[in-house]
Amino acid sequence: MRSDDEKRFPPANVIARYTFVVLGILIFTLLIWVIKDALLTAFGGVILAAIFLGMTKGLQKFLPLSHGLALLTVGVLVVVITLLFGMLFGPKISREFDQLVVQLPERFTELRETISEWPGGEQVMEEVTNNGGGEPGSDGPSESGDSQNGESQNGGTGDAVNSMTEEMPADASNVILRGSATLIDVLTTIGLVFIVGVYFAINPQLYKKGLLLLIPKEKEERISEVLETSGRALWLWLKGQLIAMAFVGVILTVGLMIIGVPLALVLGIIGGLLEFIPFIGPFLAAVPILLLALSVDTQTAFFAVILLLIVQQLEGNVITPLVQQQMVHLPPSVVILGIMAFGLIFGLAGLILATPLAVVVMVMVGMLYVQDVLGKEVAVPGQGR
Repeated sequence: MRSDDEKRFPPANVIARYTFVVLGILIFTLLIWVIKDALLTAFGGVILAAIFLGMTKGLQKFLPLSHGLALLTVGVLVVVITLLFGMLFGPKISREFDQLVVQLPERFTELRETISEWPGGEQVMEEVTNNGGGEPGSDGPSESGDSQNGESQNGGTGDAVNSMTEEMPADASNVILRGSATLIDVLTTIGLVFIVGVYFAINPQLYKKGLLLLIPKEKEERISEVLETSGRALWLWLKGQLIAMAFVGVILTVGLMIIGVPLALVLGIIGGLLEFIPFIGPFLAAVPILLLALSVDTQTAFFAVILLLIVQQLEGNVITPLVQQQMVHLPPSVVILGIMAFGLIFGLAGLILATPLAVVVMVMVGMLYVQDVLGKEVAVPGQGR
């Protein structure tokens, strides 16, 4: 018979097994964290491949083409449309974007000066400046001298802005180097995502079979079904999101032109692109629109607010419900939690890819856990389509 100690404590082999399982989970988590950038790049390629494959299958419904020929046709059409768009609007977009880079800091400065003229506004701006750039109550940089301290106290926010402007050339080389490094990093990532996406789209079955080699044979069929369903759900969500992005971009551009907001074309394009990030994207797009509208007059800014509200109401209550009848619907709570979680873990890239990641996670949880483990029937996006 087993002693009381043996009954109280599990056998050593059980303890060792659980210890190795926990260590394995920790090592796997650490590995994921180390290669997170590569994983996000790969998932970006999967998203691009899903777009190409969705368009390819759509073309094959109308034309009896092989996968390779249909994909090539889609690629040629995308290149031609992109070139035509660039020829028609490229120079204007480039000019407006350059102007936007110059005007946004100026509009921010004007807004700060306007706020400082309000009752109590100067104290608010000083508090913001102290919290962002120095110790509260500090008299400024020590090398400035007492005379500059006196000027800062008498001149208020205007002198602070002038001081910042005078200091900018000293750090200009660092700013240029940081900006160049960031641009190179972004362009490299975009290039890698494009290459990965093209290779995935050319022969998706090759990579699917390679992944299934890591799965036990009795689970291969189910995992294959999960992968197929995830791909369909991702394409359905992307299709609906691309429609919403095009709608928002066009309506914003036309509306901003009508009410007289400067740089309407590039602002509309930015608004359409940021629509890819639900909930947060529209707020980010509204910032430059309202700043440039305020540079015209308050009436234009008021009309810009009305336009933004109308666009969001149409997108949320008309376009999205119509699109979601045939596309994928995600509960708002899932989207918000996904954006928060992936944004905190993976940073800006996670914020951008949070919603498509949530789509894939939702499919996998629904099929592998709810259906297979719990044995419950649940509707899974993309399943049975």
